[in-house]
Amino acid sequence: MKYKKYIIALLLASSIWACKEVTNEIPTAFTTTPYQIDIPTTLPPANFPKDNRPTVEGVYLGRMLFYDPILSADSTQSCSSCHNQEFAFTDNGKQFSEGIEGKLGGRNSMPIFNMQWHLDGFFWDGRAELLRHQALLPIQDPLEMNETLDNMLVKLNHSEMYKEHFKKAFDADEIDEELVSMALEQFMNIIISGNSKFDRVQLGLEEFTPQESVGQIVFNSESVPLSEEVNPNNPTNFGGDCFHCHGNSLFMRRELINNGLDSVLTDMGMGDVTGKETDNGKFKTPSLRNIEKSGPYMHDGRFNTLEEVIDFYLTGAHASSPNIDPSMH
Repeated sequence: MKYKKYIIALLLASSIWACKEVTNEIPTAFTTTPYQIDIPTTLPPANFPKDNRPTVEGVYLGRMLFYDPILSADSTQSCSSCHNQEFAFTDNGKQFSEGIEGKLGGRNSMPIFNMQWHLDGFFWDGRAELLRHQALLPIQDPLEMNETLDNMLVKLNHSEMYKEHFKKAFDADEIDEELVSMALEQFMNIIISGNSKFDRVQLGLEEFTPQESVGQIVFNSESVPLSEEVNPNNPTNFGGDCFHCHGNSLFMRRELINNGLDSVLTDMGMGDVTGKETDNGKFKTPSLRNIEKSGPYMHDGRFNTLEEVIDFYLTGAHASSPNIDPSMH
């Protein structure tokens, strides 16, 4: 009798198993959608990080983070607060940015575009080697968003929306600071400036006005010492030497330099990062693209207009400034 019970139980179990649907499904591999962006032919070839090429999912997530005040300690300030698109992603014409506690920074907010071609580091003093490193520092700066990375991650990990998008972008179940920085890097790297009148002229789609043509000649010509005879009818005699630092299609220079702003330095710039006296007074050379939108000018925003900038280069550069770049003599 006991033997028959075992047989019945075995047959019952076999029949139940036979009713189950048997599948050999292979788990779907994680995939993202490459972000399609056409780099204008007037700019260098694309230079996206090999380990963080932009994807549709990553760029979307990075944009969410860039415009979300959740990254600041009191959730009142986002990256876009100091990098407004209408002002070439600078701070609304302000000399210095104001942080969440009303504290002012000591340097002018830099523009954000064509970041993938910045090969000399980020910030005015070049202290961040990669764009993803730069992305996290304003969040932690007491003068800016004044948040800790730990607190930021707690907030993001408690958001079902952000958990969903980090999963889509990076297949991550837990949000960490590296993923936050990589998402922001992806978004900032697809902000491209390459459709100005300059670009359209280079492509043969427009022409410079006579005044603009003279300006281009002056911009791309060597300066003439005042002791030499000047022909007022020949604009090549009025070279501005601008091309030495802004002479390529990116209109910026790779090296950090001292352009002679001060004879006595109050901000050491790159020198504070490297600790080298020979780097004192050196700063990034910002791009001249969107220059009409990105003022005020210089690392400390001391010049409100482009006319003031040009007057400085004509008469105000301090030849005695420590480590002044040779091109400024």
